[in-house]
Amino acid sequence: MTLPTTLNGLLIEGIGYLAAAASVFVYVSNTMIPLRIAAILANALFAAYFFLKGLYPLFALNAFLVPVNIVRLRQIRRLVQDIRAAASEDFDFEWLRPYMRPLKLSEGFVLHRIGDLSEEAYLLVRGEIHLREPDVTLKPGTLFGEMGMFTNENRRTATAVAATDVELLCVRYDDLLQLAAQTPQFGFYLMRLMVQRMQHNVELARARKG
Repeated sequence: MTLPTTLNGLLIEGIGYLAAAASVFVYVSNTMIPLRIAAILANALFAAYFFLKGLYPLFALNAFLVPVNIVRLRQIRRLVQDIRAAASEDFDFEWLRPYMRPLKLSEGFVLHRIGDLSEEAYLLVRGEIHLREPDVTLKPGTLFGEMGMFTNENRRTATAVAATDVELLCVRYDDLLQLAAQTPQFGFYLMRLMVQRMQHNVELARARKG
């Protein structure tokens, strides 16, 4: 066996060991972006290793998985960017309209009372809604009524009254949960919205005690 042949063999085996190490990182990684990067590296190295070994079916498999993982990595990064945007900007509800039904209320109409059983959330399109607890007036573009989805027995946490003639869009909780699961940006928005409202309620309670 000549020296160049030996060096080539060592190089090929080195590529195989690097591919194996990258594969181990894939299985121990706790987050998706490093996992996908390691998977791309492992597939590329295995593709090179199997090609040099003449194992062409395994080469084809790993060569195919490289672009698949690249696409998945781009999707994850796009999702992270969208979630960050949802955390810093107002959410665009236009895409929700096909899943919602319209509802019109006259001034003074009580939409729901605190403790009522709740099945829907609402998007205020026109007019104003007054929440008696904690004495807040909602403006158009506000999503409300979602808190009941997470309370014990799905009970309303506030009394909502039409402060003016009102136009609403309603969405059932079952549909809202499915949309949140299918669209992580929307799910993150709901979580942020609830945290903000809980913080607001705590601040109001402190102000009243003070």
